[in-house]
Amino acid sequence: MLKPPPPFFETEIAVLVGLPEPYGFVIRFALATGLRWGELVRARADHVENGMLVVSQTKSGKGRRIPLGFDQDVEREVRSRVGRFVSFTDANSFARQVRQLSGVERFHVHQLRHTFACQWLERGGTLAALQQVLGHASVLTTQRYARLSDEHVRAEAERMGGKAGKIPGRSWKEASNE
Repeated sequence: MLKPPPPFFETEIAVLVGLPEPYGFVIRFALATGLRWGELVRARADHVENGMLVVSQTKSGKGRRIPLGFDQDVEREVRSRVGRFVSFTDANSFARQVRQLSGVERFHVHQLRHTFACQWLERGGTLAALQQVLGHASVLTTQRYARLSDEHVRAEAERMGGKAGKIPGRSWKEASNE
């Protein structure tokens, strides 16, 4: 199995989401939903129900519902649109144009999905919910997609303050003497 590409850096995301329309919207929409390219190009305004994007044509053939509240700005933007959200059909030509417009030479459409997955977890979402949103049959696939940054892991360790694995009310020394 191939190693997924690393997620975009915050500086790259800032450049990508700021691209002129329709490129900027497509990127914001992908980063807010984690959709595959084929799902992105099929998504339409009438697929939105109660703040959820209903995706019926999926890779697995099983429909799923994607919450749009992950990014409030994109949710408002989606509600203001009519018809298909994405007018492009060819992912490669879209990626070439984005690389040219943004200067982000490592841009690949599928990286948007990986970036979504990493951000989901880094913002406190669960792996189980992410698996459902991405439509993965196996949580192992979801784990491949969503790698936490070193900075996030370090911050999480600091937040826990050495409490991981500690027996409440006792020191390591007391517990090991039993």
